[in-house]
Amino acid sequence: MTNQALLHILGYVWTFFGAYWMSFSVLTLDPGAKDRKIRAWKFTFLVGIFAALFTARNVLSPVLILVLAVAWTALGLYWGAPGKGPHSGEFKWYRPLRLVILASVFALLFWKATAVGLLGKRFVPDVPVLSLIGFVGAILGMGVTSWSRSALGRYWSDKVIVQAEHQLIRTGPYSYMRHPLYSGVLLAVLGTAVVLGEIRGLVSFTVLLINYMIKARREERILAERFGAEFTSHIERTGFLLPKLRRL
Repeated sequence: MTNQALLHILGYVWTFFGAYWMSFSVLTLDPGAKDRKIRAWKFTFLVGIFAALFTARNVLSPVLILVLAVAWTALGLYWGAPGKGPHSGEFKWYRPLRLVILASVFALLFWKATAVGLLGKRFVPDVPVLSLIGFVGAILGMGVTSWSRSALGRYWSDKVIVQAEHQLIRTGPYSYMRHPLYSGVLLAVLGTAVVLGEIRGLVSFTVLLINYMIKARREERILAERFGAEFTSHIERTGFLLPKLRRL
C-alpha cells in the first residue's frame, strides 16, 4: 500500500476520531452538570452536522471545510467542557488560539495547498515500510489518547482548569507520564507526518509540541498549587511527556 493510500486512510481515521472525541464529550459530562435531555439534543445536533459535512466533503472547497470544521469543533468544546473551575491558568483568548493552532496542524498534514516551497520537500524517503511504521504510530497515539481520556473520566477538560472536588489522577497512563493525553496526540501527529513524509508534517508536529508544552506547564502550575506535596511526589515518579526510564 502506498503512502498516499495510508495518508488517505489516516485522514478518515482522524476525522472520525475527532468526531467521537467532541460529540461524546457532551454525553460524558458529570450527570449533575447539565440536563440529560438537553445534552442528548446537543449530541444529536453535533452528529447531524458532522454527517452533513462528511457527505459534502467532495463538494465544498477545502477552505470552507476547514472553517466549518473549526466552528464545529469550537461548539463541541464549548458544550462538552465543564465550566470554569476555581483554579485556572487560562487567559481569555487562549482557547481560540489553540483552535487556530489545531486547524493549522491538520491543514499542514492534509491540505495539499500547504505544500509550498520548502514545506513540500521530503524529509524521509518514499519507502512503504516507513509509511507503515508511521501509520501504526499514529493509530497507537490515538489509542494512548483515548486511554488517557478514559483514565481522566469526568475530570477531563479542554480548559486549563482544576475543577471543584478535583482529584489528582495517578492511574493508567498517568502512573507513567503526567500528560499522556498530549503524548498520544503528539505521537499520532508525528506518525501522520512520517506517512506524509514532507517537511510541513514536521512543522505541524513542532507547532503542536510547543502548544502542548505551554499548556502542560500551565496545568502543572495550578495542580501544584492545588495538590502541593501530592503533586510533587507525582512529579518524582513520572515523566513529563515520556515515561521515566527508571520505571520502564
